[in-house]
Amino acid sequence: MRALHFNKCFCGTVLFVSLSAALAQDTHRTVRHHPAAESAPSPASTLLDQAEALLAKGNHLAALPLLQQTTAKDPKSYQAWYDLGYCQQALNHDAEALTAYGKSLEINPNIFETNLNLGLLLANSGQPDQAIRYLQAATQLQPASHPERSKEDAWLALGKLQLASKPAEAELALAEAAKLVPADPEPHLLLGELYESSGKFGAASTEYQRALAGTQGEARAQALRGLVNVSVASKQYGEAEKSVREYLATNPADAQARLLLGRLLAAQGKNEEALAQLSGASNDNNPQVLREKAGLLMAVSRDAEALPVYKQLVEENANDSQLRYQYGLLLMRQHQWPEAEGQLLAAVKLNPNLASAYGDVAIAANQNQHYDLVLKALDIRTKLLGDNPGTYFLRATALDHLRRYPEATQNYKQFLATASGKYPDEEWKARHRLIAIEKLK
Repeated sequence: MRALHFNKCFCGTVLFVSLSAALAQDTHRTVRHHPAAESAPSPASTLLDQAEALLAKGNHLAALPLLQQTTAKDPKSYQAWYDLGYCQQALNHDAEALTAYGKSLEINPNIFETNLNLGLLLANSGQPDQAIRYLQAATQLQPASHPERSKEDAWLALGKLQLASKPAEAELALAEAAKLVPADPEPHLLLGELYESSGKFGAASTEYQRALAGTQGEARAQALRGLVNVSVASKQYGEAEKSVREYLATNPADAQARLLLGRLLAAQGKNEEALAQLSGASNDNNPQVLREKAGLLMAVSRDAEALPVYKQLVEENANDSQLRYQYGLLLMRQHQWPEAEGQLLAAVKLNPNLASAYGDVAIAANQNQHYDLVLKALDIRTKLLGDNPGTYFLRATALDHLRRYPEATQNYKQFLATASGKYPDEEWKARHRLIAIEKLK
């Protein structure tokens, strides 16, 4: 049921520039001066005050030379280096910002905002390991203002970075973020996705329900989609249908949701209702909606209508291996074997790990009498997924056509040994071919 899943919104780590700006402004208000500067401001601190006033107004270009002068006159000012880092970051001078934040932390490593901003900037610069180091440090420090929200930002960013490589640690980080600001749906959505991907459907459902509580807009839609995915994965189609209908009650114009509801109804054998939902979404030309539309048309066996939709999608998304695979399967259903073989070969070329597709390549190639390709596809499938009665029989017939009779005999026998009476027609053919091959010896 892969096609049932919606695209996920929270699938990467980005640099929260607006967050950095807000934190920087808070820090300007609360950590502006050195302790000794209260009674006798130095020329450097005067420059810093002027620069911070410009930063507060968003005038980064004017603030930059003042901050550069400040750090030259007072190179031990962690606040000046922090401000310079923020200013360079706002001007998209990322390398210079990284250097300035680093110098600030060399002087005072215990500032929450510097660790957070540096961690986020490193993440955005493609240095996740270094980013994790500073984000972990930030989670153990006290923000200058808005402590719950700021600490949540740190835990949330840390969890996002760890999702791909350290899911157990990501789970802990996201749970901390969720505790700090329970009303924020994002950590719950990310936890839901994490649990969903690892097959913990009960835990995923709980997190999606928490994300759903009191939220509106895209976050609410994402939570409902997550609930649908979990219900589908656990084959609780009735629950999934209930979730989609709840979503549509407040978002009746969402064509994608109607398509998903149609697919759920089709999975329960409610084809007439499924077709009605399809009609409600038929005018949407969004590529993702078209993908769902094509899948639903296949699900209700309206292949003739699905074919042009898949053809359009593949022409517009030529490097999408899953789309080419689905199109190939549809062409197979229509017995358009040469076209099917072409699409399936393109799919596995784009994604060599698309294990299930190799068996379909072999089937299409067999219909096209491309027996060498049948054997190549089956060899790869066997390496990825192992053999079964179907692969033994298909390999045997291809070898038989190529007159490689000893190998064909071996595979016919392996097929008969594993078929166990479940494939009577093929078993009859295998026995008779073994008799015929014996006579050829």
